[in-house]
Amino acid sequence: MIEVKTVSRGNSLALSLPKDGRFKKGQRWLLIPSSDGESYTLVPRIENPYAGSKPKRPMTEAWCDVDWNEVE
Repeated sequence: MIEVKTVSRGNSLALSLPKDGRFKKGQRWLLIPSSDGESYTLVPRIENPYAGSKPKRPMTEAWCDVDWNEVE
């Protein structure tokens, strides 16, 4: 467990994270509230793997032997 504290940044509050190699300057994180509304989970924000350029070759059908008319 890592203990962090809130610090003032202008008119806002920020979380002060340890500078120990796990966190990098400029890294983006998501603060996800729990269902109880009292706690949060901090997770790194990942880049959208589907954004950007289209693949150079089209995707092929994985189940070419399935008759999709028989699927409910």
